[in-house]
Amino acid sequence: MKEFRIHGKNFFWLDLVNPSKKELAVVAKENSLSLTLVADCLDPEHLPKYEESDTYTFIILRAFDPNAPKDGDTVQELTRKLAIFVSENFLITIHRKELSYVTSVRERWEKINGEAIDEDSMPLMINEILLSVIESYRIPISNSLDDLEKFEMATFGASGAKSAVLLSGYYLRRKASVYKRMLRMTGDIVYRVQNGILADHPHHGQNLKESIDGLYFFADELLESSNNILNLHISLSAQKTNEVMRILTLFSVFFLPLNFIASIYGMNFEFMPEIKSHYGYPVTLTIMGAVALGIYFWFRRKKWI
Repeated sequence: MKEFRIHGKNFFWLDLVNPSKKELAVVAKENSLSLTLVADCLDPEHLPKYEESDTYTFIILRAFDPNAPKDGDTVQELTRKLAIFVSENFLITIHRKELSYVTSVRERWEKINGEAIDEDSMPLMINEILLSVIESYRIPISNSLDDLEKFEMATFGASGAKSAVLLSGYYLRRKASVYKRMLRMTGDIVYRVQNGILADHPHHGQNLKESIDGLYFFADELLESSNNILNLHISLSAQKTNEVMRILTLFSVFFLPLNFIASIYGMNFEFMPEIKSHYGYPVTLTIMGAVALGIYFWFRRKKWI
């Protein structure tokens, strides 16, 4: 476990990286934390949550993971969890891996370490951490919007149903769904933090709200657009398939009656008067041609061709 501690006046920030169960149990005992909530810190699949007790507030956040796999499409693959305990006397952050945005905020406050950090510093720290979590989605959403344009161009440029194009659209929609879901859940936490920890700092709460509202709008637009283009891609593929089937049907309608006539005279029965007729062959061909022309003009009249 890596442990970083910033001391201030009647206040400290304890940042724990990859602690074990025993180490967390010690921290919980020292700071009178609920073992049930501490256990949530170790659950890698836990979604964002906000819970208040008599003496502290417990928050779980999920920020975008810059090391996420390109084909990742789940909450666990695309995001990293950060657990936070906040009280009047301490701020405790817990995460499995080093998070760049937490490190950045921590290093800035380490430079101020000392008497300048007091109880009033805690809301500012929470504000910076929350803002960093929210802003972690800005680059992936921007990249996904670029991917959306490529997907749209590939959809209209594809000559047929390209499975690779369809798969890329599926992953894009899944990512957009994760971004939107995480931002919505984080937005609920921001609302409660605005009315709780940041109640005396309304301008910070407003900055958080504006940031998350803007990103949520882009995530919602990304999800809706990817759904529309994906459905359009499927519709275009189905249209091309229907066009092929229409052409095959037209050929079948033309040749069915002709094959019927040919099959009759191909049975080679002994008593078939037309076979012995001098004009039997040209008459049969004339009838077949007339049938084909009749079908053609009937289709033209119905505007089927």
